[in-house]
Amino acid sequence: MFRSLKVPARDRGFTLIEVVVAIGILMIVVAALLPQLVVGIRANGVARTVSQAKGVAQGQLDRMRNLPYHVSPAAGDYRDVLDFYYRNLTPAGTATCPATGPEIVPQTSWSGYVATGAARCRYEPATGPFYRSVEVVPASAGSGGFTVVVDTQFLTGNTPPTAVTPAAGYNTQTTGSDTPGASQIGITVTVVYTDRGRVHPVTTYSQLADQPAITIRVKSEVDVTAIDISSETAANGPITYSAGLLKFTGALTYASTVGGTMNATTAGLATGELATGASSAVAAPPTTAAATVNSSSGGLSAGCNLACWGSTRLDKGAVSSDQGLPAAGSVSSPMQAMLTSKNLSFGNSSSNNYRSGLELRPPLVELDPGASATPSGVAAGCTPGGGGASSYVAGSGYLTTTAGYTVEACGIARASRISLFPTDFARDGVVQIELRRAVARCLVSGAAHAATASRDYDAVVRYWNGSNYTTLAAITPTNTSDPLDAVDLNTTSVGSGKQLGDYISSWSSLLPAEVISTQQTGSAEVQLPGVVTISSQPVRPGLNLLDPNNPLSPLVDPNSVVSLTVGAVSCSALDVR
Repeated sequence: MFRSLKVPARDRGFTLIEVVVAIGILMIVVAALLPQLVVGIRANGVARTVSQAKGVAQGQLDRMRNLPYHVSPAAGDYRDVLDFYYRNLTPAGTATCPATGPEIVPQTSWSGYVATGAARCRYEPATGPFYRSVEVVPASAGSGGFTVVVDTQFLTGNTPPTAVTPAAGYNTQTTGSDTPGASQIGITVTVVYTDRGRVHPVTTYSQLADQPAITIRVKSEVDVTAIDISSETAANGPITYSAGLLKFTGALTYASTVGGTMNATTAGLATGELATGASSAVAAPPTTAAATVNSSSGGLSAGCNLACWGSTRLDKGAVSSDQGLPAAGSVSSPMQAMLTSKNLSFGNSSSNNYRSGLELRPPLVELDPGASATPSGVAAGCTPGGGGASSYVAGSGYLTTTAGYTVEACGIARASRISLFPTDFARDGVVQIELRRAVARCLVSGAAHAATASRDYDAVVRYWNGSNYTTLAAITPTNTSDPLDAVDLNTTSVGSGKQLGDYISSWSSLLPAEVISTQQTGSAEVQLPGVVTISSQPVRPGLNLLDPNNPLSPLVDPNSVVSLTVGAVSCSALDVR
């Protein structure tokens, strides 16, 4: 009943002969490929070592670049690149590098000065003197062990540069003997490593130049802002408005330059919207002649709900940097940014979105309808003059430099009467401000560089008392106390059952102690941070008045405060010729 099972030939596996033949073929292939595998493994090892060596060399160059080129030892315990890599003229130990054949590992005793013609290795500068520094980087530092050789040469500025020999007695540690041999150095960094008993150098070259700090011989600056207003809109974030802006800087360093900007009016929103009246950027060189720029009315909104103004004007004096004498304008032809029409208004909301209880008649800030235009000219000694175009707001100034050791910076701000918070019962504003002048003058004159820092200001503040305006004491440098402090905001009536504090949160005027005024030989500086500064109460209602379903929201919008500064002026003058 049993039957034998016959296995098909295809399922019987490999024979012994087939296995032996396959192994033989495999051995032949392995024998052919093994040398290439060994060479590849060795090549990878060499490439990794060379890459590490190049990294060490680059790190050495970075270290040298991060050091100052030269610091006198008289300046204190400071270290420069020459203190480490061209210290003195002490001779180096004799280098025993072979002229041909394999290199040898450098020794730290080879460090020091290598004179012209002295023994040197093939990877070092072939000609000229240099200073050699030899440092061993142990294997524990993350590498297979390297020796770093840094060769430093003083070089001329020629093309190609040549080596320079330092003066006799050169020593970076001795005051008077530490003067570098040249203003640039050539650097040869060689990283030496050993592979299977053979020494290999990897060399990198670079140059470093002395970059001394710019020496300022003359500098003058003037910065004027006649009016600056800021607040925040309900929909578009912060809003700013400024008028009578000047900012100029003149300097003499390795070259003579003048640059600055003039803006009769400018306004902007946080959304990026920007509007300007007559504006200009001025620079010299080249020299520019005097010119006048006029601009028609403009603003941020057609209905003047935010910021708008009438005609504006720039009077640009000549700007020059000839003969190392930077100048922008002059007494007879100053730089001036002006509002020349009786139209200036500022608000932070549409006219129907202000608190009804304040009885406001927008705009929140405007030129008083009864204000008079005044001359914008400048007289000798940086004082307001009777000439110039008539204006309602003006920033004026100039920078002058003469060969007879005179450097002067002058800035003047003026503004006709400004009305704050016109209402149904105080049509010309609850508060009025007139800036007659805010002056800053910085002068350095004569061969002795005598310095003068002077300032002057005069402003008048009035408030509506229910029937007419009460004028407070003039704000001048003679004040020993702030006239605005004498007014109790919470009890001073302005009519219609309102108190001054319903409109004004805080106000202050400039006191002499708050003025920065310094003068010393060759230098003068003045800063008037603002002759009058006012912050309002919030002028918009809170969300609960707009949304009765939100009883937790405030009665007023705290972001609707209006801040105003009048008469911010500063100047500086420096002459060290």
